[in-house]
Amino acid sequence: MSGIELPQFPPELALVIACSRSPLGESERREIQTRAAAPINWNLFLAWVQRNRIAPLVYHNLRQTACPLVPEAVVLQLQSEFSRNRLRVIMQIAEAARISRLLADAGIRSMVIKGPVLSQLAFGDPVLRESGDIDVVIDAAGLPEADRMIVEAGYRRLVPDVELTPHLFETYRRRRCQFAYYLETRDLFLELHWRLTTNSLLMPFDARMSWSRSEPVHVAGADFVTLPDEELFLYLCVHGSVHMWFRLKWLADIGALLHRLHPAVIDRIASRARVLGLDRSFHQAMILARKLMRAPVPPEVLTNACLDKTARQLAIAACRALDWHESPEEPIETQWFSAWVNWHAFSLRPGLRFRWRELQNQMFSPEDWERVRLPKWLFFLYLPLRPLSWVARNVQRLLMRS
Repeated sequence: MSGIELPQFPPELALVIACSRSPLGESERREIQTRAAAPINWNLFLAWVQRNRIAPLVYHNLRQTACPLVPEAVVLQLQSEFSRNRLRVIMQIAEAARISRLLADAGIRSMVIKGPVLSQLAFGDPVLRESGDIDVVIDAAGLPEADRMIVEAGYRRLVPDVELTPHLFETYRRRRCQFAYYLETRDLFLELHWRLTTNSLLMPFDARMSWSRSEPVHVAGADFVTLPDEELFLYLCVHGSVHMWFRLKWLADIGALLHRLHPAVIDRIASRARVLGLDRSFHQAMILARKLMRAPVPPEVLTNACLDKTARQLAIAACRALDWHESPEEPIETQWFSAWVNWHAFSLRPGLRFRWRELQNQMFSPEDWERVRLPKWLFFLYLPLRPLSWVARNVQRLLMRS
């Protein structure tokens, strides 16, 4: 690792990183104590925790460490966030079980990924991972019926927030990988996936293999199925790289799983990544997991990751995203961050075919369907209109800021 020097972080963010590792060993506890002894702006510390969506894990680790240097007001704030997340997770588990039953009764196979299920697998506790929504993966063939059933179950579709004709529905299905819904009565969000990534070349979803090898998971009295270990881990690597790892939450998942999975499993995941052409995302994740999470990456896997020049550059870029503008301000609300992440997306896999598909996906904008209504025979004009629409939205955003 001597050839890779990642950027230094502000003391508040460095302490948050130290508090996001799991499980905690003696050296991790000592590092928390040492970093807490530095001059810390505790309001900034809490802001970094909130921005990275890891309050439950940080609270759990600080309570385990029993660090007397952390102000009581800070611990109480984290405890409050922990309690809120616990209630939200309980509702998510019950709601995920309800939706899974509805889909099963209609003959639609489903898996639950991330959220409390991932928290159980990674941390051994469904409430240690801050969970924003319920993620359900279904057979693509059942999408129209599943969409109708979820709306009838009380949800409102948020993304795409336009009326979908059969033509628009099919176009969206080809170019995107999920619908997003909101259940107002319980203040819960749900995402319905029929692929794992928007760019189907980035994370090929072998439905037959995934369903045949799906893993049963028991979470707080409810039974679910999820992706098999190898596919889940690789998906988490790809998901983090797509978002340039700008939240520690995603890297904490990887670090915790590396402690739980046998090295032979990680070796198989490395081989699978190589076969699928996903070395860069996997290697980037391994570099970050070792450098920031102190996770046990198998030596040969780590060596190969460090020899991957593009992965090293992506790891440095991920640190920049994590510390965007050296501020805990939400990066996706800042100017140019999304464009910067989208630019790096072209580096996640080699090959002109992948980059062309990525360009097509980035130029695809369902929001324009609502802004400018075009008949089906003029649908091709949305592509050349996309740059103009992008400029108009950014000018409007700048005017609102000013």
